[in-house]
Amino acid sequence: MKKLQNFYSSQDWDFNQRTYILPFNSKRLLAYLKKLTKPYGEKPKRKKDFERYRFTGKIENNTFRLSRTVLEPNNFLCVAEGRVEATSKGCFVQIKYKTFKFTRILMWFWGLLGLFLTLYFSIYKINALYAVLIGIFTVAHTAVCVLSIRRQRKILEDIFDEVFNAYNEFLN
Repeated sequence: MKKLQNFYSSQDWDFNQRTYILPFNSKRLLAYLKKLTKPYGEKPKRKKDFERYRFTGKIENNTFRLSRTVLEPNNFLCVAEGRVEATSKGCFVQIKYKTFKFTRILMWFWGLLGLFLTLYFSIYKINALYAVLIGIFTVAHTAVCVLSIRRQRKILEDIFDEVFNAYNEFLN
């Protein structure tokens, strides 16, 4: 299996996209992904059901929108939006990793609020201690969020690597 990052990317700095070149039939690959995917509305009844499903999401035609199946809520989960294209000797799988919209909104909200409060205590109500503390907390909060999102994306990438390296599943 070959992995090419940014194969179709128009920007060289777009690290949220991965492209796989796989020697599998695209229909078999999509069927295998569908077998590992729990639909959005379905509620697993037992912990064993969570172990069976690797992904939560939907697969339609040659596209998919998947996230990792978890037992408890996690705001930093990544969503993999992908497309599978058939070729003469296999298929291309393009995956873009994104966060949930609500997570992005919260990060922007708290980042801007921290920036405005830092400026407020720096310029209007001159209090250097408050300005420095709020600035430090804002930077720390943003860093923790970004690192958590990267960690979740790495976990999801590892799951895709594991699934795509399961040659025996595709040959059966």
